[in-house]
Amino acid sequence: MIILNLDNSTIKNLSTNELAVLRYVYDHTSEVSNMSIQELAKKISYSTSTILRFCKKLGFSGFSEFKYALRSEIQKSDVPKISLPNKRSSKMIINSLCSDIEATSHLLMEGRLDAAIRYLNSDIPIYLWSPGGLTSVLIDYLEMLLFASGRQNVHKIETPKTANHVISNLGPDNILFVISSTGAYAPTVKLVKLANMNHIPVISITPYTNNTIANLSSVNFCFFANQRENNGAEYTSRLPIFYTISMIIKCYLKSKEPGGPL
Repeated sequence: MIILNLDNSTIKNLSTNELAVLRYVYDHTSEVSNMSIQELAKKISYSTSTILRFCKKLGFSGFSEFKYALRSEIQKSDVPKISLPNKRSSKMIINSLCSDIEATSHLLMEGRLDAAIRYLNSDIPIYLWSPGGLTSVLIDYLEMLLFASGRQNVHKIETPKTANHVISNLGPDNILFVISSTGAYAPTVKLVKLANMNHIPVISITPYTNNTIANLSSVNFCFFANQRENNGAEYTSRLPIFYTISMIIKCYLKSKEPGGPL
């Protein structure tokens, strides 16, 4: 899989169609490296103009240079690209989840990790927003890892009324940590906006798509996962988020070792 230059500004600059091209490239790196631009356009049902704009926004002169970069990364990689089977099976599900986690790993930019770890290495209070549902399971996991790593001054807030009251009375010497599987959950957006008004740094984990919470965050970690719903119920995989949390804490622990970074 190619390691693309996906900083926050690049992600925000990609249109919905271009993000779909990015997703396809991550899932089918080897195949794309051998396609013509017309073949790729037919495969993903987008125009060649969309593909060219996508390549240029990532810093390539055109599709040929982009394919050359793909081939170079494939040759350097020790891990073979996982291609998904065409039929539904347990293997397809496992491969899809592995692909999401692998793609998420390439979105863990060093600058974002450094910024988050600087906050964790301080004694600034951290407030974890736990809105309920599956997100609260993720927040519980984060809270447990923070305490296990020796980080003190961690506080969990669990209802919108309490959260709004707490954040309204805090200042810049605090941190708000939020997780959103969509990047647009209304109570979380409202809380993050309130934190912005009070100049409170916000660390967030959101999808790789351009979204409100990511745009409002001081430090944002992106993850790859297909948004899934069933009769209105959202059940997007949280595995890439668990992975992101684990990597943040692992880097934090590494930074505390003698001679460690930061």
